[in-house]
Amino acid sequence: MARDSSSLIPERYLALHDDDLPSTSARPSRREGYRRSSAGRRHSTRRRRWRLLLLVPTVAFLYFVWSIFGALSAPGNQSFSAKWADWFRSHHMAYVINHLEAAYYSHTAPAKGGRPKSLNAVPKTVPVTTKAAAATTVALPKPANVPLVVQPALPGEGQWQPVGPTVDGHPAMYESQFRADTIYTSEITSAVWIDPKLLHLALVPGLTEPGGTWPEPPYITPAELPTTVAAFNGGFRFQDAHGGFYLDGRTAVPLREGAASLVFYKNGSVNVGAWGTEVTMTPNVVSVLQNLVPMVDNGQVSPSATYNDTSVWGATLGASVVVARSGVGVTANGALVYVAGPALTARTLAESLQRAGAVRAMTLDINPEWVTFNFFNHPNPADPSQVQPEKLYPQMQRPSTRYLGPTKESRDFITVSLPATPAG
Repeated sequence: MARDSSSLIPERYLALHDDDLPSTSARPSRREGYRRSSAGRRHSTRRRRWRLLLLVPTVAFLYFVWSIFGALSAPGNQSFSAKWADWFRSHHMAYVINHLEAAYYSHTAPAKGGRPKSLNAVPKTVPVTTKAAAATTVALPKPANVPLVVQPALPGEGQWQPVGPTVDGHPAMYESQFRADTIYTSEITSAVWIDPKLLHLALVPGLTEPGGTWPEPPYITPAELPTTVAAFNGGFRFQDAHGGFYLDGRTAVPLREGAASLVFYKNGSVNVGAWGTEVTMTPNVVSVLQNLVPMVDNGQVSPSATYNDTSVWGATLGASVVVARSGVGVTANGALVYVAGPALTARTLAESLQRAGAVRAMTLDINPEWVTFNFFNHPNPADPSQVQPEKLYPQMQRPSTRYLGPTKESRDFITVSLPATPAG
């Protein structure tokens, strides 16, 4: 007997009710499919937007890290803190570094009042005879003592003491120490007087300020070391200096009309003045360094050099006005005067330059990282390549070997040398 075809279907499937089987109405309609597809597309779009939103800060962060690393690993002998600060200021974030520096300054601010125990030690004078010093060379007379503003005076305060080499029996440099004002009376300001008739001054370009390729490397070479007796800092970064740089017929940064200018001439003389009026380009000019505007002119302190300036004379630590500052000027008879101190305002720097004899003067670099004046003593006449570097005053932050290399100096500086190799 033939079996019913239904018996070929397992009973468990026959037990299914009709409502257990999928119906046409249970299937998604075409419109519902479209809605689900549209929702999926919107969700995918949102994901892409979030990815883009995350990508932008990620790329910015990676660029920030790369830029910082590049700045901190750049060649040059700047400290980590100096490179860090320069990076922030170069990227229009001075407000960030100013806050950080303000915290630092609050812990290192000079104290008001008080009295130092004594003046700083003065480097020894070393007699030197040079081949270039002719019998007709007339040395400049010793400068008059610096007028004092604080009484009672410290022993020797304001008096000029010979320092460094003598050339044919004439002191070529003098140093004087004094208090700059009646407020920070425990802080010593120092001045160095240099005779350009006996010593040669030269402007040296730095690795990044002004930058570029120059015949002379940005440090004192071993060949120059036996005759180099001192070196000191130049001016601001050129993006802040509002001035230019010229050396040996080449303009690295355009010279600016009216800018305070330190000018070096082929005959060995130096001058300071406003560019275009008091000093100009002539065939005798070897080099020019400009920085801001004149600080002392015609023997008078500039009215803009005030005690509380935070804009005209450069960015200081946390916008504080009392910081390490330096400046340079010329006397009426042509001597060069460098002045620096750890606790100066724009006004007291200008007054100190004026009191030290400058009739025209300009500010140089500021803040502890950059203010540097180093003497290079040569204790062994038989081997002048042996050098004992010494700071002008002990609070100067950078080492006394700052300009000696072989690490390249990042900023321009000035060397002071004997005019010829010493005779044996």
